[in-house]
Amino acid sequence: MDAMSDILRMIRLTGVVYFRSDFTRPWGMNINKSPVAQFHLVARGRCYLYIEDSSEMVELMAGDAVVFPHGGAHWLADEPGRERISGMRVVESIKVNEPVFQNGDDVCTTLVCGHFEFERDIKHPFIEALPKFIHVSDTEQRQFSWLENATKVILQETGSGNPGAEVVAERLAEVLFIQLLRSYIVSRGEEDGFLAALNDRDISNALKLMHSVPEEPWTVGSISKKIGMSRSSFAERFKKFVGTTPMDYLTKWRMQRARDLLANSELSLGAISKRVGYTSEPAFNRAFKKQFKETPGYMRRSMSAVL
Repeated sequence: MDAMSDILRMIRLTGVVYFRSDFTRPWGMNINKSPVAQFHLVARGRCYLYIEDSSEMVELMAGDAVVFPHGGAHWLADEPGRERISGMRVVESIKVNEPVFQNGDDVCTTLVCGHFEFERDIKHPFIEALPKFIHVSDTEQRQFSWLENATKVILQETGSGNPGAEVVAERLAEVLFIQLLRSYIVSRGEEDGFLAALNDRDISNALKLMHSVPEEPWTVGSISKKIGMSRSSFAERFKKFVGTTPMDYLTKWRMQRARDLLANSELSLGAISKRVGYTSEPAFNRAFKKQFKETPGYMRRSMSAVL
């Protein structure tokens, strides 16, 4: 299992599509900072996007896709100087079939808007490394056929009215998020950080080993041997990209896996400890408490009480 797939499963990614709607000029809407990752697809025409805190303005064309992984504030409009209203008001008006920006036949933009949710309580360098803004143009999408195809099907489903179209669009929205990330990692590779680690053959292979078999008694030496690096070069390169040592990363990932199993399985504490590489349950309890400030037994009882 590759690390990115494993992490995405852990954070329980889900997609929600708000609307596909035609906008007639003039139009403009503000999107406030949000705990969810907002996204927009331009199905037709063009518009302008302004990103708060960056003073950056981007002209979006038909086929472009944008996502704000950390829910950053921004605005969209047909022209930069337009008066704007709340994005939530726009959503609500479309829900009751009284769209505020359909005031004639002069349709200048068609947008598909929605958001992605994921568990932000999970502390992982992957989430911290996500950029505040990803923009993939229609031209760039054609370089990645899988991304272009995902976008096209979402646009088709949101406008089809077919049975189950809403669910299909939302599942495809999750695929879109993953594809946008892959595109970003491949084409705009960072020089360091966790996303750069995913794009580095050696470190990516090391992460794959840790995620595929976390129960293995890994050491820096055994991992470096598996990926064909010297022990010292591997340790130095891993820390450069991930920001911590291989063993510290492995321990923290094991604890996140354990937390997930506590919440989503009926495995005993002993079985969970073995699943994440601990033959000694007391040692597992100590490691878990060090990371989460409570024992696995207490956390499981707390989770059960909430349910």
